[in-house]
Amino acid sequence: MDIEKYISWYKTRYKHTSSAYSVIAFIISDFITIMLCIGAGFFIVNLVDFHYINFKSFVTYWVYLPFFLVIYNIFKLYPGFMQSPSEQIKNFVLANGICFGAIAISIAVETDGRSYVSAGFLLGFAFSTFSLPLSRRIAVATVFSKMKSWGLPAVIYGEDDDRTRQVVDNMLKNPRFGYVPAVIVSRKTSGWEEYRDIPVLKSIKDSIRLNTELHIKMAVIIHSSDSDTSFKMLMQTTLANFRYNIVIPNMTYLDTITMTPRDIDGIIGFSTTHYLTRTTNRILKRTTDLFLLLVGSCIAVPVIIIIALLIKATSKGPVFFRHNRIGQNGKPIKVLKFRSMFPDADIKLKEILDSNPAYREEWEKYQKITDDPRITPIGKFLRKTSLDELPQLWNILKGEMSFIGPRPVTKEEVPKYGESFDYVFSVKPGLSGMWQVSGRSDVDYDERISLDSYYIQNWSIWMDVWLIARTIFVIFSGKGAR
Repeated sequence: MDIEKYISWYKTRYKHTSSAYSVIAFIISDFITIMLCIGAGFFIVNLVDFHYINFKSFVTYWVYLPFFLVIYNIFKLYPGFMQSPSEQIKNFVLANGICFGAIAISIAVETDGRSYVSAGFLLGFAFSTFSLPLSRRIAVATVFSKMKSWGLPAVIYGEDDDRTRQVVDNMLKNPRFGYVPAVIVSRKTSGWEEYRDIPVLKSIKDSIRLNTELHIKMAVIIHSSDSDTSFKMLMQTTLANFRYNIVIPNMTYLDTITMTPRDIDGIIGFSTTHYLTRTTNRILKRTTDLFLLLVGSCIAVPVIIIIALLIKATSKGPVFFRHNRIGQNGKPIKVLKFRSMFPDADIKLKEILDSNPAYREEWEKYQKITDDPRITPIGKFLRKTSLDELPQLWNILKGEMSFIGPRPVTKEEVPKYGESFDYVFSVKPGLSGMWQVSGRSDVDYDERISLDSYYIQNWSIWMDVWLIARTIFVIFSGKGAR
């Protein structure tokens, strides 16, 4: 498509080039969620003793909402585009800690006999930790992304067709990113004219008019294998004409958002850190594991007892199953699980794989089989909900595993990791992790390695918090379970 046709096409499709509409949408969503969190806090206090606090009075505290708006803006939550989930959770926790904490303290100090109101706000902070990021995601997926005013139009500069398609696909699949691909600019003379109804322009010179006439402010530049000279010219064009620029470097082997630019006397380098090799971070992660064990034990212990009784009542054999796995730094560990198979499962597996090539191919790819006949009736439920993994809380208590990390593998699986094994298993294996919340059994080994590597390269305590929340959602949805 030439630039004149594109300008006409754009004006009929996009009515704005500002993020203001998206910011307003987030403000509305956040304000509703904040009031619900305050209401939930008041409701809990009211349940303890209705003399302490009037549950319905929470609506009168809407006057604090502008305070939240100011603090959220300081923490760059408006518009908050392209923030990773872990970064967004961190910003919400810190911002809400300031807001709810300041309100609770001011009420406790300035008034007599209203300390229970402060308690309600502190409970509201606890509810806000997960509810605000979740409400934004739900609001974007169900309402905002379907509105024409959602998002900020972006120009995608890409010479590598495959990488360009991947970037466009990811942006369209994740409207929460906030950037909407409006046009692709590629200098290649052959190939595509459009992709997924997004026009393709051929001239970088003409693309300047996307900013000067259409006022598009965002450019995404995908670094290809072209010469440094041509890429430098492209960068000079986009930096001079677009307010915001995102450069995607040609470093697919290093999927990290924690890189920091370094100036080596005019030469730009990027530094990255293996955060889980730091003693302080290992202590923090271990402390978090022990805290979660302590808090979760009141629910986990009764559930473990009930499941153990059900297994014993429905099939012969032991309740628990110890499986030899490979843990941190290649150290063998015995992972504890609920028995979900019949006692002669190993014999049945050999028979199944020898008689069914499709099952053998699936087993070699995923180390699991769809509708596995070796699984007991109660075992199907346990695997669907991942409750068969619950006894691994013992492995976490022993320090062999963590709540979040790459899954421990069998000795037979080690060759599938190739040269990535030492890196992936330089950390403790986890009860859950990136690949478990990204499809579990539907994810093959290459993607599994990529996801685990991404987790290690970008680890933070906030990422662990996000992955724990995602794990709960995946367990209830049963997505990818076999």
